[in-house]
Amino acid sequence: MNSIKTIVIRYRISLALLVLMLIGAALRFADISTESLWVDEIYSFRQAMKSVAMIIANAPQDVHPPVYYVLLHFWTLLFGTTEAGLRSLSAVFGVAALPLMYVLGREMYSQRVGLYAALLLALSHFHIHYSQEARNYAYAVLVVILGMIGFVRYVKQFDSQSEPVLSWKLLAFFLLGNTLILYSHFFALFVIAAQNALVLSFALMRRDVFRRMWKSWLALQSLLLLLFVPWMEILYFQIRAVKSGFWIDPPNLMTLAETIIEYAGSFSAAALILPLCVLAVVQVRERLVIIHDDNAQGKPKSVFIAHVQFDYRMALLLLWLVLPIMIPFIRSLYSTPIYYVKYTIPALPALLLLAAKGLDTFDTKVRWMRGLVGIIIAVLCVIAWRDNRNDWNSLEKEPWKESTRFLDSTATKNDAIFVHEWYSKYNCEYYTKRPDVTFQAMPPERFAITPSTIERFYAPIAAGRDHLWLVLSHRSAQTPMILERIERDFAPTLDTIFPSRYRKYMIADSFPYQTKGIYLMKTYLSNDIRVMRFERRK
Repeated sequence: MNSIKTIVIRYRISLALLVLMLIGAALRFADISTESLWVDEIYSFRQAMKSVAMIIANAPQDVHPPVYYVLLHFWTLLFGTTEAGLRSLSAVFGVAALPLMYVLGREMYSQRVGLYAALLLALSHFHIHYSQEARNYAYAVLVVILGMIGFVRYVKQFDSQSEPVLSWKLLAFFLLGNTLILYSHFFALFVIAAQNALVLSFALMRRDVFRRMWKSWLALQSLLLLLFVPWMEILYFQIRAVKSGFWIDPPNLMTLAETIIEYAGSFSAAALILPLCVLAVVQVRERLVIIHDDNAQGKPKSVFIAHVQFDYRMALLLLWLVLPIMIPFIRSLYSTPIYYVKYTIPALPALLLLAAKGLDTFDTKVRWMRGLVGIIIAVLCVIAWRDNRNDWNSLEKEPWKESTRFLDSTATKNDAIFVHEWYSKYNCEYYTKRPDVTFQAMPPERFAITPSTIERFYAPIAAGRDHLWLVLSHRSAQTPMILERIERDFAPTLDTIFPSRYRKYMIADSFPYQTKGIYLMKTYLSNDIRVMRFERRK
Protein backbone atom coordinates (compact mmCIF):
# COMPACT_ATOMS: atom_id res chain seq x y z
CA MET A 1 0.00 0.00 0.00
CA ASN A 2 2.80 2.39 0.90
CA SER A 3 4.61 1.56 -2.33
CA ILE A 4 1.50 2.45 -4.38
CA LYS A 5 1.16 5.73 -2.48
CA THR A 6 4.82 6.51 -3.13
CA ILE A 7 4.41 5.83 -6.84
CA VAL A 8 1.35 8.09 -7.00
CA ILE A 9 3.20 10.90 -5.21
CA ARG A 10 6.18 10.58 -7.54
CA TYR A 11 3.88 10.60 -10.55
CA ARG A 12 2.15 13.76 -9.36
CA ILE A 13 5.44 15.50 -8.69
CA SER A 14 6.84 14.48 -12.07
CA LEU A 15 3.68 15.73 -13.75
CA ALA A 16 3.84 19.02 -11.83
CA LEU A 17 7.49 19.51 -12.79
CA LEU A 18 6.71 18.75 -16.43
CA VAL A 19 3.94 21.37 -16.41
CA LEU A 20 6.26 23.91 -14.75
CA MET A 21 8.97 23.25 -17.33
CA LEU A 22 6.49 23.68 -20.17
CA ILE A 23 5.29 26.97 -18.66
CA GLY A 24 8.88 28.05 -18.08
CA ALA A 25 9.86 27.16 -21.65
CA ALA A 26 6.86 29.02 -23.08
CA LEU A 27 7.75 32.16 -21.12
CA ARG A 28 11.45 31.97 -21.99
CA PHE A 29 11.14 31.21 -25.70
CA ALA A 30 8.22 33.53 -26.41
CA ASP A 31 9.28 36.65 -28.31
CA ILE A 32 12.92 35.61 -28.03
CA SER A 33 13.99 36.96 -31.44
CA THR A 34 11.91 40.14 -31.71
CA GLU A 35 14.39 42.59 -30.22
CA SER A 36 17.82 43.40 -31.60
CA LEU A 37 20.98 42.01 -30.09
CA TRP A 38 22.48 44.72 -27.92
CA VAL A 39 26.19 45.46 -27.59
CA ASP A 40 26.98 42.82 -24.94
CA GLU A 41 25.14 40.14 -26.89
CA ILE A 42 27.09 41.06 -30.01
CA TYR A 43 30.24 40.63 -27.95
CA SER A 44 29.05 37.11 -27.04
CA PHE A 45 28.42 36.45 -30.74
CA ARG A 46 31.91 37.64 -31.70
CA GLN A 47 33.48 35.43 -29.05
CA ALA A 48 31.43 32.41 -30.10
CA MET A 49 32.64 32.82 -33.70
CA LYS A 50 36.23 32.21 -32.61
CA SER A 51 37.87 28.85 -32.16
CA VAL A 52 37.91 27.37 -28.67
CA ALA A 53 41.64 28.08 -28.42
CA MET A 54 41.07 31.73 -29.37
CA ILE A 55 38.20 32.05 -26.88
CA ILE A 56 40.46 30.84 -24.06
CA ALA A 57 43.35 33.01 -25.24
CA ASN A 58 41.06 36.06 -25.25
CA ALA A 59 39.83 35.41 -21.70
CA PRO A 60 42.15 38.00 -20.05
CA GLN A 61 40.45 40.72 -22.12
CA ASP A 62 37.05 39.96 -20.59
CA VAL A 63 35.67 40.13 -17.05
CA HIS A 64 33.97 36.73 -17.28
CA PRO A 65 35.40 33.20 -17.51
CA PRO A 66 35.31 31.70 -21.03
CA VAL A 67 33.14 28.63 -20.29
CA TYR A 68 29.90 30.23 -21.47
CA TYR A 69 31.49 31.41 -24.73
CA VAL A 70 32.82 27.91 -25.41
CA LEU A 71 29.34 26.46 -24.89
CA LEU A 72 27.85 29.15 -27.12
CA HIS A 73 30.47 28.37 -29.78
CA PHE A 74 29.25 24.77 -30.12
CA TRP A 75 25.61 25.81 -29.72
CA THR A 76 25.81 28.13 -32.74
CA LEU A 77 27.23 25.31 -34.84
CA LEU A 78 23.91 23.53 -34.34
CA PHE A 79 21.41 26.38 -34.14
CA GLY A 80 22.97 29.26 -36.03
CA THR A 81 23.74 32.86 -35.17
CA THR A 82 20.34 34.50 -35.48
CA GLU A 83 18.87 36.25 -32.45
CA ALA A 84 16.92 33.08 -31.59
CA GLY A 85 19.94 30.86 -32.22
CA LEU A 86 22.19 32.86 -29.90
CA ARG A 87 19.65 33.47 -27.15
CA SER A 88 18.12 30.00 -27.09
CA LEU A 89 21.11 28.60 -25.18
CA SER A 90 20.26 30.89 -22.25
CA ALA A 91 16.59 29.88 -22.55
CA VAL A 92 17.57 26.21 -22.30
CA PHE A 93 19.69 26.99 -19.22
CA GLY A 94 16.70 28.82 -17.75
CA VAL A 95 14.36 25.86 -18.26
CA ALA A 96 16.96 23.37 -17.00
CA ALA A 97 17.24 25.34 -13.75
CA LEU A 98 13.60 24.59 -12.85
CA PRO A 99 13.89 20.85 -11.96
CA LEU A 100 17.20 21.58 -10.21
CA MET A 101 15.44 24.26 -8.15
CA TYR A 102 12.91 21.61 -7.11
CA VAL A 103 15.70 19.23 -6.11
CA LEU A 104 17.41 21.92 -4.04
CA GLY A 105 14.19 22.87 -2.26
CA ARG A 106 13.48 19.20 -1.57
CA GLU A 107 17.01 18.60 -0.25
CA MET A 108 16.76 21.59 2.07
CA TYR A 109 13.17 21.23 3.31
CA SER A 110 10.53 19.16 1.53
CA GLN A 111 9.03 18.24 -1.81
CA ARG A 112 6.38 20.94 -1.39
CA VAL A 113 9.04 23.63 -0.86
CA GLY A 114 10.84 22.32 -3.93
CA LEU A 115 7.71 22.62 -6.05
CA TYR A 116 6.97 26.11 -4.73
CA ALA A 117 10.56 27.18 -5.46
CA ALA A 118 10.44 25.76 -8.99
CA LEU A 119 7.13 27.57 -9.58
CA LEU A 120 8.53 30.90 -8.38
CA LEU A 121 11.59 30.51 -10.59
CA ALA A 122 9.43 29.55 -13.58
CA LEU A 123 7.43 32.77 -13.14
CA SER A 124 10.41 34.97 -12.20
CA HIS A 125 10.42 37.98 -14.51
CA PHE A 126 14.08 38.69 -13.65
CA HIS A 127 15.11 35.14 -14.54
CA ILE A 128 12.98 35.10 -17.70
CA HIS A 129 14.51 38.39 -18.86
CA TYR A 130 18.05 37.06 -18.64
CA SER A 131 17.05 33.67 -20.03
CA GLN A 132 16.33 35.60 -23.23
CA GLU A 133 19.73 37.24 -23.45
CA ALA A 134 22.85 35.86 -25.07
CA ARG A 135 24.91 36.38 -21.94
CA ASN A 136 26.03 34.13 -19.09
CA TYR A 137 23.49 35.15 -16.42
CA ALA A 138 21.03 32.25 -16.88
CA TYR A 139 24.01 29.87 -17.01
CA ALA A 140 25.30 31.32 -13.71
CA VAL A 141 21.93 30.70 -12.01
CA LEU A 142 21.87 27.11 -13.28
CA VAL A 143 25.33 26.18 -12.02
CA VAL A 144 24.85 28.00 -8.70
CA ILE A 145 21.76 25.88 -8.01
CA LEU A 146 23.68 22.77 -9.07
CA GLY A 147 26.59 23.63 -6.79
CA MET A 148 24.28 24.35 -3.88
CA ILE A 149 22.63 20.94 -4.26
CA GLY A 150 26.06 19.34 -3.83
CA PHE A 151 26.83 21.57 -0.85
CA VAL A 152 23.55 20.86 0.95
CA ARG A 153 23.94 17.11 0.42
CA TYR A 154 27.47 17.34 1.79
CA VAL A 155 26.41 19.25 4.93
CA LYS A 156 23.49 16.89 5.58
CA GLN A 157 25.94 14.03 6.00
CA PHE A 158 27.37 15.78 9.08
CA ASP A 159 24.10 17.17 10.45
CA SER A 160 22.77 13.71 11.24
CA GLN A 161 23.83 11.76 14.32
CA SER A 162 25.10 8.84 12.28
CA GLU A 163 28.59 8.57 10.87
CA PRO A 164 28.90 10.67 7.67
CA VAL A 165 29.06 8.72 4.43
CA LEU A 166 31.10 10.70 1.91
CA SER A 167 30.87 8.62 -1.22
CA TRP A 168 33.00 9.44 -4.23
CA LYS A 169 29.84 10.29 -6.17
CA LEU A 170 28.84 12.91 -3.60
CA LEU A 171 32.31 14.44 -3.52
CA ALA A 172 32.59 14.44 -7.32
CA PHE A 173 29.16 16.09 -7.61
CA PHE A 174 30.16 18.72 -5.06
CA LEU A 175 33.45 19.48 -6.82
CA LEU A 176 31.84 19.59 -10.26
CA GLY A 177 29.04 21.94 -9.22
CA ASN A 178 31.27 24.32 -7.30
CA THR A 179 33.97 24.36 -9.98
CA LEU A 180 31.29 25.37 -12.48
CA ILE A 181 30.28 28.15 -10.07
CA LEU A 182 33.85 29.44 -9.95
CA TYR A 183 34.03 29.54 -13.75
CA SER A 184 30.57 30.98 -14.40
CA HIS A 185 30.57 34.63 -13.29
CA PHE A 186 32.75 36.90 -11.18
CA PHE A 187 29.96 37.57 -8.64
CA ALA A 188 29.29 33.84 -8.30
CA LEU A 189 32.47 33.70 -6.20
CA PHE A 190 30.45 35.27 -3.40
CA VAL A 191 28.24 32.16 -3.35
CA ILE A 192 31.34 30.14 -2.46
CA ALA A 193 31.99 32.76 0.22
CA ALA A 194 28.49 32.11 1.60
CA GLN A 195 29.20 28.38 1.82
CA ASN A 196 32.43 29.01 3.73
CA ALA A 197 30.70 31.49 6.02
CA LEU A 198 28.13 28.83 6.92
CA VAL A 199 30.81 26.25 7.69
CA LEU A 200 32.62 28.76 9.89
CA SER A 201 29.35 29.51 11.70
CA PHE A 202 29.25 25.85 12.73
CA ALA A 203 32.37 26.52 14.82
CA LEU A 204 30.23 28.80 17.00
CA MET A 205 26.73 27.35 16.72
CA ARG A 206 27.22 23.64 16.01
CA ARG A 207 30.64 22.65 17.25
CA ASP A 208 29.88 18.94 17.04
CA VAL A 209 29.18 19.31 13.31
CA PHE A 210 32.25 21.48 12.77
CA ARG A 211 34.54 18.99 14.49
CA ARG A 212 33.35 16.21 12.21
CA MET A 213 33.52 18.15 8.95
CA TRP A 214 36.40 20.64 9.08
CA LYS A 215 39.07 18.27 7.77
CA SER A 216 37.08 17.11 4.76
CA TRP A 217 35.89 20.67 4.13
CA LEU A 218 39.44 22.00 4.17
CA ALA A 219 40.47 19.26 1.73
CA LEU A 220 37.57 20.08 -0.63
CA GLN A 221 38.31 23.80 -0.56
CA SER A 222 41.96 23.09 -1.29
CA LEU A 223 40.95 21.03 -4.30
CA LEU A 224 38.63 23.81 -5.50
CA LEU A 225 41.45 26.28 -5.10
CA LEU A 226 43.73 24.11 -7.22
CA LEU A 227 41.04 23.81 -9.88
CA PHE A 228 40.67 27.59 -9.87
CA VAL A 229 44.39 28.34 -10.11
CA PRO A 230 44.39 28.64 -13.94
CA TRP A 231 41.95 31.55 -13.66
CA MET A 232 43.35 33.29 -10.56
CA GLU A 233 46.12 35.17 -12.34
CA ILE A 234 43.69 36.42 -14.97
CA LEU A 235 41.22 37.38 -12.24
CA TYR A 236 43.94 39.37 -10.48
CA PHE A 237 44.68 41.43 -13.58
CA GLN A 238 40.96 41.92 -14.21
CA ILE A 239 40.50 43.30 -10.70
CA ARG A 240 43.43 45.64 -11.22
CA ALA A 241 41.97 46.82 -14.53
CA VAL A 242 38.61 47.52 -12.90
CA LYS A 243 40.32 49.49 -10.10
CA SER A 244 41.83 51.80 -12.71
CA GLY A 245 38.33 52.81 -13.83
CA PHE A 246 34.91 51.35 -14.50
CA TRP A 247 31.70 52.71 -16.02
CA ILE A 248 29.37 52.00 -13.08
CA ASP A 249 28.27 54.78 -10.71
CA PRO A 250 28.46 54.33 -6.91
CA PRO A 251 25.40 52.55 -5.46
CA ASN A 252 23.19 53.77 -2.61
CA LEU A 253 20.42 52.43 -0.41
CA MET A 254 17.94 52.89 -3.24
CA THR A 255 20.11 50.51 -5.27
CA LEU A 256 19.58 47.79 -2.67
CA ALA A 257 15.82 48.36 -2.73
CA GLU A 258 15.88 48.17 -6.52
CA THR A 259 17.81 44.91 -6.38
CA ILE A 260 15.13 43.17 -4.34
CA ILE A 261 12.36 44.60 -6.53
CA GLU A 262 14.20 43.44 -9.66
CA TYR A 263 14.55 39.97 -8.11
CA ALA A 264 10.82 39.87 -7.34
CA GLY A 265 9.95 41.14 -10.83
CA SER A 266 7.95 44.25 -9.98
CA PHE A 267 6.62 46.27 -7.05
CA SER A 268 3.45 44.21 -6.90
CA ALA A 269 5.37 40.92 -6.99
CA ALA A 270 7.68 42.19 -4.24
CA ALA A 271 4.64 43.04 -2.11
CA LEU A 272 3.81 39.32 -2.08
CA ILE A 273 7.25 37.72 -2.07
CA LEU A 274 8.92 39.80 0.66
CA PRO A 275 6.29 39.05 3.35
CA LEU A 276 6.65 35.36 2.51
CA CYS A 277 10.42 35.64 3.07
CA VAL A 278 9.86 37.33 6.44
CA LEU A 279 7.34 34.64 7.37
CA ALA A 280 9.89 31.94 6.51
CA VAL A 281 12.53 33.47 8.79
CA VAL A 282 10.12 33.98 11.69
CA GLN A 283 8.56 30.54 11.37
CA VAL A 284 11.90 28.75 11.30
CA ARG A 285 13.25 30.64 14.31
CA GLU A 286 10.23 29.93 16.49
CA ARG A 287 9.79 26.49 17.96
CA LEU A 288 6.85 25.53 20.10
CA VAL A 289 7.86 23.39 23.04
CA ILE A 290 5.15 21.67 25.10
CA ILE A 291 5.86 21.42 28.84
CA HIS A 292 3.68 19.15 31.00
CA ASP A 293 2.77 20.55 34.40
CA ASP A 294 2.26 17.48 36.63
CA ASN A 295 1.04 19.63 39.52
CA ALA A 296 -2.06 20.81 37.67
CA GLN A 297 -4.46 18.43 39.48
CA GLY A 298 -3.11 15.44 37.64
CA LYS A 299 -3.83 16.91 34.23
CA PRO A 300 -0.94 17.83 31.91
CA LYS A 301 -0.92 21.52 31.03
CA SER A 302 0.48 22.63 27.67
CA VAL A 303 2.69 25.70 27.86
CA PHE A 304 4.03 27.14 24.58
CA ILE A 305 7.47 28.70 24.71
CA ALA A 306 9.22 30.42 21.79
CA HIS A 307 12.60 28.80 21.44
CA VAL A 308 15.30 30.08 19.07
CA GLN A 309 17.21 27.29 17.38
CA PHE A 310 20.06 27.46 14.88
CA ASP A 311 18.85 26.24 11.50
CA TYR A 312 21.73 25.92 9.08
CA ARG A 313 19.39 25.78 6.10
CA MET A 314 17.88 29.17 6.88
CA ALA A 315 21.34 30.52 7.71
CA LEU A 316 22.57 29.29 4.33
CA LEU A 317 19.71 30.98 2.46
CA LEU A 318 20.31 34.27 4.26
CA LEU A 319 24.07 34.15 3.66
CA TRP A 320 23.49 33.18 0.02
CA LEU A 321 21.13 36.11 -0.43
CA VAL A 322 23.11 38.71 1.50
CA LEU A 323 26.78 38.14 0.65
CA PRO A 324 26.58 38.30 -3.20
CA ILE A 325 24.73 41.60 -2.75
CA MET A 326 26.49 43.23 0.20
CA ILE A 327 30.12 42.35 -0.56
CA PRO A 328 30.17 44.14 -3.95
CA PHE A 329 27.87 46.86 -2.56
CA ILE A 330 30.22 47.74 0.31
CA ARG A 331 33.24 47.41 -1.95
CA SER A 332 31.62 49.83 -4.41
CA LEU A 333 31.16 52.43 -1.67
CA TYR A 334 34.84 52.55 -0.77
CA SER A 335 36.57 51.66 -4.03
CA THR A 336 35.83 51.54 -7.74
CA PRO A 337 32.08 50.81 -8.10
CA ILE A 338 31.33 47.33 -9.47
CA TYR A 339 27.74 46.89 -8.23
CA TYR A 340 25.12 46.35 -10.91
CA VAL A 341 21.85 44.56 -10.21
CA LYS A 342 22.10 41.91 -12.93
CA TYR A 343 25.60 40.94 -11.78
CA THR A 344 24.12 39.80 -8.46
CA ILE A 345 21.76 37.29 -10.13
CA PRO A 346 23.53 34.31 -8.45
CA ALA A 347 21.66 35.36 -5.28
CA LEU A 348 18.22 35.18 -6.95
CA PRO A 349 17.47 31.50 -6.09
CA ALA A 350 18.04 32.23 -2.39
CA LEU A 351 15.27 34.84 -2.33
CA LEU A 352 12.86 32.53 -4.15
CA LEU A 353 13.67 29.62 -1.83
CA LEU A 354 12.97 31.86 1.16
CA ALA A 355 9.60 32.79 -0.35
CA ALA A 356 8.87 29.13 -1.07
CA LYS A 357 9.61 28.25 2.55
CA GLY A 358 7.32 31.08 3.66
CA LEU A 359 4.56 29.73 1.44
CA ASP A 360 5.06 26.31 3.01
CA THR A 361 4.34 27.66 6.50
CA PHE A 362 0.63 27.60 5.67
CA ASP A 363 -0.89 24.27 6.67
CA THR A 364 -2.61 23.04 3.51
CA LYS A 365 -4.62 20.56 5.59
CA VAL A 366 -6.58 23.55 6.88
CA ARG A 367 -9.12 24.61 4.28
CA TRP A 368 -8.76 28.38 4.59
CA MET A 369 -4.95 28.16 4.53
CA ARG A 370 -5.10 25.95 1.45
CA GLY A 371 -7.36 28.52 -0.17
CA LEU A 372 -4.99 31.35 0.80
CA VAL A 373 -2.03 29.52 -0.77
CA GLY A 374 -4.06 29.07 -3.94
CA ILE A 375 -4.91 32.77 -4.02
CA ILE A 376 -1.26 33.80 -3.52
CA ILE A 377 -0.12 31.50 -6.33
CA ALA A 378 -2.90 32.73 -8.62
CA VAL A 379 -2.01 36.38 -7.97
CA LEU A 380 1.69 35.67 -8.61
CA CYS A 381 0.76 34.03 -11.92
CA VAL A 382 -1.31 37.06 -12.96
CA ILE A 383 1.49 39.46 -12.00
CA ALA A 384 4.08 37.37 -13.87
CA TRP A 385 1.88 37.33 -16.98
CA ARG A 386 1.43 41.11 -16.81
CA ASP A 387 5.12 41.83 -16.32
CA ASN A 388 6.21 39.55 -19.14
CA ARG A 389 3.47 40.78 -21.47
CA ASN A 390 4.68 44.35 -20.88
CA ASP A 391 8.15 43.25 -21.93
CA TRP A 392 6.85 41.59 -25.07
CA ASN A 393 4.93 44.77 -25.98
CA SER A 394 7.91 47.10 -25.63
CA LEU A 395 11.46 47.35 -26.95
CA GLU A 396 13.95 47.35 -24.09
CA LYS A 397 17.11 46.56 -25.99
CA GLU A 398 18.87 48.94 -28.36
CA PRO A 399 17.08 48.85 -31.76
CA TRP A 400 20.13 48.07 -33.91
CA LYS A 401 18.12 45.96 -36.33
CA GLU A 402 15.76 48.82 -37.17
CA SER A 403 18.42 51.53 -37.36
CA THR A 404 20.77 49.45 -39.53
CA ARG A 405 17.96 48.50 -41.91
CA PHE A 406 17.18 52.20 -42.22
CA LEU A 407 20.80 52.87 -43.14
CA ASP A 408 20.78 50.00 -45.64
CA SER A 409 17.76 51.44 -47.41
CA THR A 410 18.85 55.09 -47.33
CA ALA A 411 22.63 55.36 -47.58
CA THR A 412 24.28 55.37 -50.99
CA LYS A 413 27.38 53.49 -51.98
CA ASN A 414 29.74 56.45 -51.57
CA ASP A 415 28.37 57.63 -48.23
CA ALA A 416 30.58 57.39 -45.16
CA ILE A 417 28.97 55.95 -42.02
CA PHE A 418 30.64 57.01 -38.81
CA VAL A 419 29.74 55.18 -35.55
CA HIS A 420 30.68 57.21 -32.51
CA GLU A 421 31.43 54.19 -30.24
CA TRP A 422 33.81 51.45 -31.33
CA TYR A 423 31.74 48.60 -29.86
CA SER A 424 28.54 49.76 -31.61
CA LYS A 425 30.19 49.28 -34.99
CA TYR A 426 29.91 45.51 -34.59
CA ASN A 427 26.13 45.76 -34.13
CA CYS A 428 25.83 47.61 -37.43
CA GLU A 429 28.04 45.06 -39.17
CA TYR A 430 25.96 42.19 -37.77
CA TYR A 431 22.68 43.58 -39.11
CA THR A 432 23.71 45.21 -42.39
CA LYS A 433 22.81 43.45 -45.63
CA ARG A 434 24.96 45.79 -47.71
CA PRO A 435 28.42 44.42 -48.54
CA ASP A 436 29.32 47.77 -50.13
CA VAL A 437 28.79 49.75 -46.90
CA THR A 438 31.65 50.31 -44.47
CA PHE A 439 31.20 51.39 -40.87
CA GLN A 440 33.97 53.40 -39.24
CA ALA A 441 34.20 54.03 -35.51
CA MET A 442 36.13 55.81 -32.82
CA PRO A 443 38.90 53.83 -31.09
CA PRO A 444 38.32 51.85 -27.86
CA GLU A 445 37.96 53.70 -24.58
CA ARG A 446 41.52 52.99 -23.53
CA PHE A 447 42.56 55.76 -25.93
CA ALA A 448 42.13 59.32 -24.71
CA ILE A 449 39.38 60.83 -26.88
CA THR A 450 40.43 64.40 -27.59
CA PRO A 451 39.68 66.80 -30.48
CA SER A 452 42.98 65.74 -32.09
CA THR A 453 42.00 62.03 -31.79
CA ILE A 454 38.66 62.75 -33.39
CA GLU A 455 40.37 64.67 -36.17
CA ARG A 456 42.71 61.78 -36.89
CA PHE A 457 39.83 59.33 -37.30
CA TYR A 458 37.35 61.74 -38.83
CA ALA A 459 39.50 63.29 -41.55
CA PRO A 460 40.12 60.11 -43.66
CA ILE A 461 36.42 59.24 -43.49
CA ALA A 462 35.18 62.68 -44.51
CA ALA A 463 37.77 63.35 -47.24
CA GLY A 464 36.11 63.58 -50.67
CA ARG A 465 32.63 62.80 -49.33
CA ASP A 466 29.54 64.81 -50.12
CA HIS A 467 27.46 63.02 -47.51
CA LEU A 468 28.25 61.64 -44.08
CA TRP A 469 26.18 59.53 -41.70
CA LEU A 470 26.63 59.57 -37.93
CA VAL A 471 25.28 56.83 -35.65
CA LEU A 472 24.98 57.94 -32.02
CA SER A 473 24.26 55.67 -29.06
CA HIS A 474 25.32 55.46 -25.41
CA ARG A 475 25.88 59.19 -25.00
CA SER A 476 29.28 60.09 -23.63
CA ALA A 477 31.61 63.06 -23.21
CA GLN A 478 32.93 62.65 -26.75
CA THR A 479 29.49 63.05 -28.39
CA PRO A 480 29.48 66.90 -28.41
CA MET A 481 33.06 66.97 -29.70
CA ILE A 482 32.21 64.66 -32.60
CA LEU A 483 29.14 66.69 -33.55
CA GLU A 484 31.01 69.97 -33.32
CA ARG A 485 33.79 68.71 -35.63
CA ILE A 486 31.41 67.29 -38.24
CA GLU A 487 29.28 70.43 -38.37
CA ARG A 488 32.26 72.54 -39.38
CA ASP A 489 32.21 70.84 -42.78
CA PHE A 490 28.72 69.37 -43.02
CA ALA A 491 25.17 70.54 -42.38
CA PRO A 492 22.61 68.15 -40.88
CA THR A 493 19.84 67.20 -43.30
CA LEU A 494 18.23 64.23 -41.55
CA ASP A 495 17.89 63.28 -37.89
CA THR A 496 16.09 60.01 -37.09
CA ILE A 497 15.70 58.54 -33.63
CA PHE A 498 15.05 54.86 -32.94
CA PRO A 499 13.80 54.71 -29.34
CA SER A 500 14.00 51.95 -26.80
CA ARG A 501 13.03 51.85 -23.14
CA TYR A 502 15.25 50.58 -20.38
CA ARG A 503 13.47 49.09 -17.38
CA LYS A 504 14.29 50.64 -14.01
CA TYR A 505 12.33 50.54 -10.80
CA MET A 506 13.89 52.86 -8.26
CA ILE A 507 16.78 54.85 -9.73
CA ALA A 508 18.10 56.02 -13.06
CA ASP A 509 20.64 53.92 -14.89
CA SER A 510 24.31 54.78 -14.59
CA PHE A 511 25.10 55.45 -18.25
CA PRO A 512 27.07 58.71 -18.39
CA TYR A 513 25.19 61.93 -19.09
CA GLN A 514 21.75 60.37 -18.82
CA THR A 515 19.11 62.12 -16.78
CA LYS A 516 19.43 61.24 -13.12
CA GLY A 517 16.41 60.87 -10.90
CA ILE A 518 14.44 58.78 -8.48
CA TYR A 519 11.41 56.89 -9.71
CA LEU A 520 8.79 55.48 -7.40
CA MET A 521 7.15 53.21 -9.93
CA LYS A 522 8.24 50.97 -12.79
CA THR A 523 9.48 53.31 -15.47
CA TYR A 524 11.73 53.41 -18.49
CA LEU A 525 14.72 55.46 -19.51
CA SER A 526 15.54 56.20 -23.10
CA ASN A 527 18.47 54.35 -24.61
CA ASP A 528 17.89 55.57 -28.13
CA ILE A 529 19.91 55.21 -31.30
CA ARG A 530 20.16 58.43 -33.27
CA VAL A 531 20.99 58.29 -36.99
CA MET A 532 22.00 61.63 -38.55
CA ARG A 533 22.74 62.48 -42.19
CA PHE A 534 24.99 65.40 -43.10
CA GLU A 535 25.60 67.15 -46.41
CA ARG A 536 28.83 69.00 -47.16
CA ARG A 537 28.48 72.72 -46.84
CA LYS A 538 28.83 74.69 -50.07
